[in-house]
Amino acid sequence: MKYKQIICLVMLSILLVSCIPTRDIEKLGVINTGGVDKLDNDLIEVTSEIFHFASQSNDLTRIVSGKGKTIKDSVENASSKSNFTLTAEKIQLEIYGKETAKKGILRYIDTLDRDASLPDSMYLAISDTSAKELLSTDSEDISLDIGQFLHGLIEENSTDHLFPRINFQDFQSSFYDIGKDPYLPLFEIEDGIPILAAIAIMQDDRYVGRIPIKDKLYFNLMKENIKDMTMELGLPTKPFEKYIEKEENISKREETLHTSYNILKGSSKTKLIDQENLVFETDIKLRLNLIEMTEEVLIKNEAVIKLLEKEVNKAVKTHYEELLAQLQEWNADAFEYGSVYRSHKDKGHQLTRNEWREMFPEITVNFNVDAKVVSHGAAD
Repeated sequence: MKYKQIICLVMLSILLVSCIPTRDIEKLGVINTGGVDKLDNDLIEVTSEIFHFASQSNDLTRIVSGKGKTIKDSVENASSKSNFTLTAEKIQLEIYGKETAKKGILRYIDTLDRDASLPDSMYLAISDTSAKELLSTDSEDISLDIGQFLHGLIEENSTDHLFPRINFQDFQSSFYDIGKDPYLPLFEIEDGIPILAAIAIMQDDRYVGRIPIKDKLYFNLMKENIKDMTMELGLPTKPFEKYIEKEENISKREETLHTSYNILKGSSKTKLIDQENLVFETDIKLRLNLIEMTEEVLIKNEAVIKLLEKEVNKAVKTHYEELLAQLQEWNADAFEYGSVYRSHKDKGHQLTRNEWREMFPEITVNFNVDAKVVSHGAAD
């Protein structure tokens, strides 16, 4: 891993020399990951992990921070304390502390948008702690520098776009597109190590709540077709009792039957069925391979498969209803029903942000789930 990092740094230094020949590379601090925290005294604190190439130093990265009234002032303050000229041209990740995100991050996103030198691939995320505390994490269990580690967590968990890895252009697009709200990855520190713990739900540009990371597939299924994802569901044990082996142990069984599936194919489609009364219909289709059950259910005939599919349908439908109720409580339309509603509006009347804020908590959604267990090799 260290060899790969050295190669990347060498390539980076070549790019820097070719792109900005007027600056001495040994005096540059190349920001890899940035963090923003709004302080109580109307100051902004920027914390950055930087690569530096000072010949007398054995450490290629360090954490620097600075305070100011603006992002620019804060970065300049950090530069003055670090003896490096900081540049964000290679930044990979920008993190906002939770308390800062609760007040809104648009002003900071707008600052990024005005800097043409910043890469389009830069991700955004929220920290359950302050951004400074997250970036200052120092653990022997982390082999990479903290910025690469956090960036890698997002990359690892967002393979095939199954977890939100949002850059600032994506965020702006969601913010300005009336009828939907963005969501971002949320980090927290567990046993001294940063983990990707949840989905941060935003109302416009403000953090309003978190959804457990295990529910990521429910969000992605609302946006696009999915496949080759693991879905875990807790089903009631009682309907399956007569199909479970070892009847003598039935009194010791748990009330919940834990099951696991591989989603071979999943899709959704939403339509507005009653514009006046704000009634929507979302059809969810799942093709599943059963891979694990916590009880030895004897799957020997079509009746057992049909029973399993019935319980899966009920469980998925119930969970979507619970997620929607939570989003309505926060008044944050992460499922993008406003976009569907807006497509039915008369061209002469544009849906406004305030109008949808008043309407979204009142919408009704009928979730129709069609789950088919097409194979069950692991439990057969």
